[in-house]
Formats: sequence, structure tokens, C-alpha cells
Amino acid sequence: MTSVETIADSRFVLRRAIETDSVAISQLSQQTWRETYLEDLALPIPEHDVEFYLRTKKSPDWYAKKIADPLEATWVIEDKIIDEIVAYLIVGRREVPHPDFSLNQDGHIEFLYIRRDRQSQGLGRQLMNLALSWMKEQFPGRPVWLTTLACNLKSQKLYTYYGFTTVGDFYSYVGDTKRHLIIMRR
Repeated sequence: MTSVETIADSRFVLRRAIETDSVAISQLSQQTWRETYLEDLALPIPEHDVEFYLRTKKSPDWYAKKIADPLEATWVIEDKIIDEIVAYLIVGRREVPHPDFSLNQDGHIEFLYIRRDRQSQGLGRQLMNLALSWMKEQFPGRPVWLTTLACNLKSQKLYTYYGFTTVGDFYSYVGDTKRHLIIMRR
């Protein structure tokens, strides 16, 4: 792929993220996280825990570090008409709590976020195809892993379409709120 590529609908551009994208990615992430986890899935997370999580795990500085890390890759989809990033995907070096996972040897899809009003337009497929191709080159012959909330059936449907199967589960926390996640592998 070239560094900038027009996709399916010519209004969208798929490209590698640059450091100056970190603020827009953070804003998209925080908005989408709230819509998905608090509104759609109705997770009962107290606002002070939400604010702390978003400030520490979805901040512009956090994304700038991800973008700058040479062992990770972040792609964005930009809507040229409104001049905004509407989707992003990060593949990274995050540990997966499974005995078969091998850090720095296996691929890992860390985040895939798509703005609510741009979902079901093929943007997730574009990002997944690119990420899986990139990981096939970076981690030849190795599995690709991801984690998602057990109650997020929409994301599981997308990942199952790409050949991921559930191979385990674990719990994580946002503040004091326990979340059940599943581990998927392809």
C-alpha cells in the first residue's frame, strides 16, 4: 500500500497515522468508547472511573507514543469532505493473557474504532484487510490475536468473519468495574 490511498468511496483516505493525528484519534476513541460501552452495551461504570480511564488510556500522549513506536502500526481513515478521522486501527505489542501467545512474535490487533455514523460502510473491512496483510509480513506463519468484550457481539461477528475463533477469556478493570473479555485468535 502507498502511504495514502483512496478507498472504496473516494471521499475516504486510508493512511498511516502521523503524530499530529494523536489528538483526533484520542477524540474519536473517547467518543466511540462512550457510545459503545456506556450507551450501546450499557456497562455500569461510574463516571469518575470512565474519566480516569479515558485520561490515561485514550489520551493524545498515549496515542502519540503508539504512533511513534516502530514495532507498532496505526492506520486511520480520513473523511475528506469533513476533514476528520473517522476510523482507526492499531496493531501493537500488548500482552494477551493466553499461554500460547508469544510477545513480539505473534500479531495483535489492539484497537479498531469506527465513528458511529460511519459504521457499516466497509471501513472496518478496509482496516482489517490492511492490518492482517501487514501482520502476515511482520509475523510470518504466526497467529494473530485480539481481545474484545464478551458482551460485544457486533465486534465478535466482524472478527469471526475474518476467521478468528474464541480461545479463552479473562477479566480486566476500568476502575473498580470488572469487565469480561474474550481472547480470539486466527
